[in-house]
Order: sequence, then C-alpha cells, then structure tokens
Amino acid sequence: MATVEYQRIGKSFGAFTIMRDISFKIADQDFVVLLGPSGCGKTTLLRMTAGLESVSEGDLLIDGNRVNTLHPRDRNIAMVFQNYALYPTMKVYDNISFSLEVAKIPPAEIKRRVEWAAETLNLTPYLDRYPKELSGGQRQRVAMGRAMVREAAVFLFDEPLSNLDAKLRAHMRTEIRQLHNRLKTTTVYVTHDQIEAMTMADKIVVMRAGKIEQIGSPDEVYDRPASKYVADFIGASAINFLPGTVVVSDGMPAVDTATGRVVLETTTTARPGEKVVIGLRPTDVVVDGAGALSAKSVLVERLGHDAQLFCDGADGRFTVSVDKTARFAEGSEVRFSIPPSKVHVFNAETEARL
Repeated sequence: MATVEYQRIGKSFGAFTIMRDISFKIADQDFVVLLGPSGCGKTTLLRMTAGLESVSEGDLLIDGNRVNTLHPRDRNIAMVFQNYALYPTMKVYDNISFSLEVAKIPPAEIKRRVEWAAETLNLTPYLDRYPKELSGGQRQRVAMGRAMVREAAVFLFDEPLSNLDAKLRAHMRTEIRQLHNRLKTTTVYVTHDQIEAMTMADKIVVMRAGKIEQIGSPDEVYDRPASKYVADFIGASAINFLPGTVVVSDGMPAVDTATGRVVLETTTTARPGEKVVIGLRPTDVVVDGAGALSAKSVLVERLGHDAQLFCDGADGRFTVSVDKTARFAEGSEVRFSIPPSKVHVFNAETEARL
C-alpha cells in the first residue's frame, strides 16, 4: 500500500500552462476521485502520476519517494484505461498475465495470480475467450484483472466507465468500490460524472481550469460547497441560483431576490448590503402555499420515484423536487419555502462561499 502526494505540481506544454500549484495528499488505502469537466486537468494529473506525462513543476511522491523522473514500470502503479487497451489477438488469460510474463514472473505464480483475479472478478468462465467475445462490462473487468495481478501499491483509473451504458455503469460502480473494499489498494479515479464521484469516493478533488476548487468527502462537497462552481457541479438535480442583496428581516439575515425573500442562518458571514448569489437545491425546496418564493409552473417531469417541477420565476427557470402524485396546472402560481440551514450563500463577485 502507499500514499500519493502532490507538492506544488505544475504542468506546461511550451508556453501554455495546464495547471500550477496543485498540492494535496492521498492517504494509504483511500479511494480518491478527481472530478471535473473536460479540460480541467484531471487526466493530465493522473497521467503524471502514472509517469505517462512529465512533471513541469513541483514534486510527485509515492509512498514518500520522489518519482518525477522514475519510469512508469518502476512506480509500482497499475492503470486501467478508458478504452480497456486489451490485446484483441490474446485470450482473457493471456491479457491478464501478459505484464507478469514480461516481468519474468515464474509460471506457477502467474497462474496463481490470474486465477485469483479471475475468481475475484467473476471471469473464470471467460479465461479462454477473446475480447471480442465479451460484453463491455466483462472487458472492463479484464482490464481491472490485469491491474490486480501486478499487486501494485496504487491503482489509477482513467474514466473507465464512460464507454458503458447507464445500467452497466451503475453495476460497475458497485463492483469497483467492492473491489477496493476487499483489496484496500490506494486508488486515484478520474471522472467527469459527479454520480460516480459521489457514490464511490472517500474524498473528491473538484478541479476547474487546472486548479483545485475543493477537496472533501462526498457529503462535505454536497452539503457545504466551497464555491458556486462546486455547488453547480455536484448534485443529481441542477441547483437553483438566485442573485440578490443581503438585508435584515425581523432581526434575521435574509436575501432579497426577484423571486422572493430567503431567510439565512444567523451564523452566515454575509453582511447587509452585500451582493450575493444563493443556491437552493431542488430537493431542499418545499412547495408551501405561504412561502415567500413565487414562480409560474411550466412542466412536471415524472421520474418514477418522484418528479421534477419546472417553473419560470423572475430570476429565470426554477426547479423543485415534488411527489410524483403532485399536479400543477401550467401557468399557475406556485409558492415555495426553504429551511435557512439549506440555503447556500456565495459572494456575487468572487463566487466563494460565505
């Protein structure tokens, strides 16, 4: 097992800087997800960890040892790629065992490791098949098995589920997390899918344009997003943002918006007169006939277990999670409220949490 530490890491391609001053540490046995949109630098950071890209600035440490110039094969890491990278002319057994054969591991030990990986991943019946004879999920498990047999200290996953359909992605999320729970191998996992991050990670590193926006547990980044960007990126249903001005109402801090007045917690650091943007998650908003927020109903999207009510308000589109049996006439007024503890407040200029 191993720790992974990034000390003021930077990456440039000529005069173009991809990232700078990336610093954080991954604890032994942690499952850490690098999360962000395309182009934010998450895959570049993973490839630097693997040794597939050079480090332009700073130090990269694995288990306390600086590995900036160390060859990938000497870093004791194993990587699972987005496109599986299987050899089409080799059977499953040979795909899994190939790196061990190159390393001249004794045949008996190779057989033990391959059979162990195949049993762990439910691949034993498929060892004599070629990749083209497997489903997408089975191919992904073969790629995972190839990583497992190396008995590496760190596993790296580069968007491994992006080529699978939605149902299979959900199944493979569970398999990968269960595998980590059994092996306890330090894992760095790259994805742009916040559902993967929320369901699999011990810690999430949210990235944006080559910088870290927030590091925390799934609950931390969801319940207390450090910025408007994080609040917008995390959450199955898009958060509602309302611009406004901080006021004092009946001795309580509040925000006046075009959609209505929203009361804040007394612990807020927002000050009267300050321009802010408040974030209201659809699952936290309550349809309330006496609520201070008002909008016109547009559409109810039924999702089976619940529904999403889309409204048009003075600040634009507004979404609320409602019971699937709820009925709203198009164009009718709907009033809402939200507990002060569920209101996220961000500075309008810096977009930092207040």
